[in-house]
Amino acid sequence: MTRITSFLARPSLALLLLAAAAHAQSARSQTPAPQPSPAPSAAQPPLRFEVASIRAHPSAGDLPSDRRILPGGRFVATSTTVRTLIRVALLTEDSRISGAPGWIDQPFDINATTVDHAEITTPEQLQQVLLSLLQERFQFAFHREQKEGPVYWLELNKPGVLGPALKPATSGSRPAMSNSGNGGKITAAVTNSSMSDIAAMLQRQAGRPVEDHTGLDGKFSFQVEWASPQAIDSSLPSLFTVLKEQLGLKLRPAKGTLELIVIDRIAQPSSN
Repeated sequence: MTRITSFLARPSLALLLLAAAAHAQSARSQTPAPQPSPAPSAAQPPLRFEVASIRAHPSAGDLPSDRRILPGGRFVATSTTVRTLIRVALLTEDSRISGAPGWIDQPFDINATTVDHAEITTPEQLQQVLLSLLQERFQFAFHREQKEGPVYWLELNKPGVLGPALKPATSGSRPAMSNSGNGGKITAAVTNSSMSDIAAMLQRQAGRPVEDHTGLDGKFSFQVEWASPQAIDSSLPSLFTVLKEQLGLKLRPAKGTLELIVIDRIAQPSSN
């Protein structure tokens, strides 16, 4: 199972993509050195699906929502909503999608294959093919807007002091992030990841965007668990307590710029 296949099979579908979004936002804030334009022959055509079967998921079905990348450029999604496709394709959150009709929360089953069976090997390629699918089969069009809204700043709880569970990454460890729920417990395991990645991972659990203001460079690893917000009489601490006592971090409420995805047009999928 490839890294991206494993990523899609987990409930925390957006984690690595959100981390990629944090890297992209950081990169945009810096002025890059001029780069020579690539030769026309080196340009690669955008990855897209050549064949895609899209069917409404049977209402009586009991299969869980699932998305997988398979060999030969295949993408198979079961009981997956259009809202989820938009969220992954555009690196956003449900709360930042505006103008959506109610039917985008209805589940679909999708079986698609890329042109020439080109393999999908990175999250960026997955975004590319999903956006193409949305545009071609759902007539999806959108624009972005920005507004001020509530965010969290991820900071050190005490200057220069790391928590006991937050360790500098060991040499040679592979970057990995997972965030899974089991009953009333949520477990987060992070290996060789930057603070920007960690801030991005915390967004869904914190309920609002999280910006890295720790001032920490380098990569870190940890594994912690906390009580789910839905847990009743849990003996586990809250996310905020775990951040403070085990990682030496805190989330401070602040104001920031939020990017909204505004849907201009979207339609039920065209026929197969």
